[in-house]
Amino acid sequence: MDSHFDRAHAFTARWEGGFSDHPADTGGVTMYGASLAFVRQLERTADGRALLRRTGVRLPVTAASVRALTARQAATLFRHEFWDRLNLDDLPLRPACVLYDAAVNCGPAQSVRIAQRGYNSCVGPYGVKLVVDGRLGPHSRAALAADTDTIIKAMLKERRRFYRQLAEGNPSQAVFLDGWINRVDALESALLKGAL
Repeated sequence: MDSHFDRAHAFTARWEGGFSDHPADTGGVTMYGASLAFVRQLERTADGRALLRRTGVRLPVTAASVRALTARQAATLFRHEFWDRLNLDDLPLRPACVLYDAAVNCGPAQSVRIAQRGYNSCVGPYGVKLVVDGRLGPHSRAALAADTDTIIKAMLKERRRFYRQLAEGNPSQAVFLDGWINRVDALESALLKGAL
């Protein structure tokens, strides 16, 4: 059987696609969702360089290095930098998918902040709110592990709000808004129908 990572990544990979070099994409040249900016960030640390070497990524990182990435290499980088760093194996599949897909698209800390704000929007008046700090600590992990439809919907609603604010605050990014919203809608549909 596929692991939770494999199931989550299968969804994310469909939306990340293959090669792109959109002029409005701040990440630059991108292959299978791994942008030049992301891979160069990895190259800046000893651990990141070791990961790139183990994965077979050509160093120093250039646009050509990114264009040469395979889908498997990108998945390995994403698993290490997003899934494993957030310890998503410790969560049920649905909240793990929500966090992972957002982490790939907007970074792990932002992914957690979105989830925390979403959770806070749906707890009752006497519920304990999470600190919105971008850290998936024990309180956030326990809250998100509840894995109810209400929590899943609230996290995804918050992600839509985040994207709309991003596009409003930075009009150059508005070109991506419909795609971002469609991605979140597709994720919500898959998670609520048990299709992941």
